[in-house]
Amino acid sequence: MAEHKKEDMFPSNFFYQPWIIQCHGANKHTTTFIDPMKANIKEKEIVEMQGKLCLGCIDEWLFLKDEQSKEYFFLNLHSLSTVHLPPLPKENIIFTSFSLSSSPDHPNCTVILTGEILEDGNYNVIERFLMCCFIREDKWNKLPLDEDFITTTDVMLDGKLYTCTFGQLVVFDVQSLLTGHVDTRTIPIPMPIQQPRNDMVQEQLVESCGCIYLLRLYRYGGGPTINMDIYRLDTSSDKWLRVDGIGERVFFLTSMSCISVCAKDVGVECNCIYYVSFFESERRIYKFHLDDHTMSFSLTPIENTEYESTFCWFVPKRSQRMIADSSASPSKVLNVAWEDNEVAEKKIMSNVSRPWNDLPMDLLELLLPHLSLVDSLHLFTVCKEWNLASDSIQKVKTWPWLMYREKLDGTCKLIDPLDGKEYTTRAGLPSSAFPTQMLCSKDGWVIMLDVANSMFIVNPLNQDVIILPSLEEFDDGFCGITFTSVPTSPDCVVMGFYTNIRDDSIYFYKWRYGEEDWTIIYDEEFPFRAAANTNPVFFQGELYCLGESGELGVFNPVEDTWMVLEKPKSVYMDDEVPFRGTQDCYLLELKGDLVSVFKNNYYDNDICIFTLDKMKMEWMPVKEFEGWTLFLDPRSSFAKPSPHKSWSNKIFFTAFQSAGSSKTRATYCMESKRYDIHFSDTKKPFDCVWLEPSC
Repeated sequence: MAEHKKEDMFPSNFFYQPWIIQCHGANKHTTTFIDPMKANIKEKEIVEMQGKLCLGCIDEWLFLKDEQSKEYFFLNLHSLSTVHLPPLPKENIIFTSFSLSSSPDHPNCTVILTGEILEDGNYNVIERFLMCCFIREDKWNKLPLDEDFITTTDVMLDGKLYTCTFGQLVVFDVQSLLTGHVDTRTIPIPMPIQQPRNDMVQEQLVESCGCIYLLRLYRYGGGPTINMDIYRLDTSSDKWLRVDGIGERVFFLTSMSCISVCAKDVGVECNCIYYVSFFESERRIYKFHLDDHTMSFSLTPIENTEYESTFCWFVPKRSQRMIADSSASPSKVLNVAWEDNEVAEKKIMSNVSRPWNDLPMDLLELLLPHLSLVDSLHLFTVCKEWNLASDSIQKVKTWPWLMYREKLDGTCKLIDPLDGKEYTTRAGLPSSAFPTQMLCSKDGWVIMLDVANSMFIVNPLNQDVIILPSLEEFDDGFCGITFTSVPTSPDCVVMGFYTNIRDDSIYFYKWRYGEEDWTIIYDEEFPFRAAANTNPVFFQGELYCLGESGELGVFNPVEDTWMVLEKPKSVYMDDEVPFRGTQDCYLLELKGDLVSVFKNNYYDNDICIFTLDKMKMEWMPVKEFEGWTLFLDPRSSFAKPSPHKSWSNKIFFTAFQSAGSSKTRATYCMESKRYDIHFSDTKKPFDCVWLEPSC
């Protein structure tokens, strides 16, 4: 076949950039090609791919299954040549992962399939096994696995097969497998750090440049991906090292195949991970930016078909496109900025003859809208009169910042949402406490968790630290944590709660300032399934927990009693379907009322806001909140008086758009029912909180 005719078969520029390929089996005679950079779709009729399902891709070879003949083979997209695998059993088999030792055209290529045999008519697994062979031989070696050996990801490296299962890495000797023997050893893998942990975790192994990486992706139970972390295995010592980047490489992931390439070879940004989710109702292409620990996504028109694993990444070996080296402007260093301002302030004070408190207050208020939050905080320290000034000044003083981690070195970024300026500060924790995760924020303090399950409450601005007792129950059932007031106050109460996933019974953990241990309260009378992505809220002296469908549970920390309220009833996003807490939902206080916010998807602009009518105990719709601004994040959400009319009736999210050294925040206007920035154009930090400035 002539080269130009082959090129015509595929979308233009196909062999010069990454693409997503979706095969439809018998459901559709065309193959779908998706440009991930533009989210454009092309449909092409390619005879070699008709009636096929695609299980993955490696070195420009598609791993295909013929639905009619049940035959498995590899198809080279450059030459359209094929390499067929030996016949497989005709039982009801599902293959959960596959791995190759080399490119399929290599004479010594070894292929290993991990699979399950299902009972006819249902999804009961009756057998788990490995099948391996040299790719050009005519028979398989089938090796049974234990019933509880469940794996969805594996890679081969240096004659070893590395497989993840139940908190450990199992290492098989490939040569032994080829001779019909199972020779294994196990390596413990790090515990997940994402908290609360009732989020689902997907683990992925990637081989890159002779190294093995473990990627963990966290998502709400049935909702979007929210976070990730990466580990690299030192194969000489079997130790894992948590890393914050992959250098000049880029990873392309689906659930069954992972590709690592040099970013320059395919014309994309380095130190990034692209991921297509199988599990979400909205098909998304995620891009994880490891340079600043943020992620972005675009919605795609990928169709749901009868089979989950019917699309994969195709990444050409080398592209002529090159990307420009875009260097970001350095951000300001917060601590240095404070020191410089203090020095400047002393110089100014030494040259004036009248005290600052003589400045008319109306002039001071005219100045405020033009100051950053850092300068505003400095302003309040000039004199007592300014610190106790009028209401408009106090509003600016309590305007939250967005705080997030960019690296695993203990530094944090602070973004001023008014002008988008970015500052750097240290969290104040000892270096041994890193890496950490932010669990909750309030009154200028942040609860943080380290990898050893040690907990701290930190004030990032003055770097004060309070050590909390460790929580014993930090596993899949942990639902959330918050506190009542400034942690140094004698009346401060910290409370976390945990749901037993077997019976939905509740454990509450209560700590008061100065105590050495948590007080644990157990309740099985009122089972409760918490919303997966929002912390509880202290409201009028009690702890309110939001349920998956909008119901409320209330804990009284004085009497140590818990109950699930009969009202309010579930929140409905339309006439028939109740909201599920696996999507975006938030709980907060606004003007003395308890408020819940629900967002179902990103296809439309509808955000549903409700206030709790305490007399009727019903969620009542809210159309606007004039004079107020909402700051929403699952860890901590706030309602603040608007310092300017332009911010009134607005919702701030933790997503932003970068423009040089400044960040444009993503907001939603309740009046127009519109976003000012489309979410597909924004970046969201892996780990962040809204921080109320407090020194």
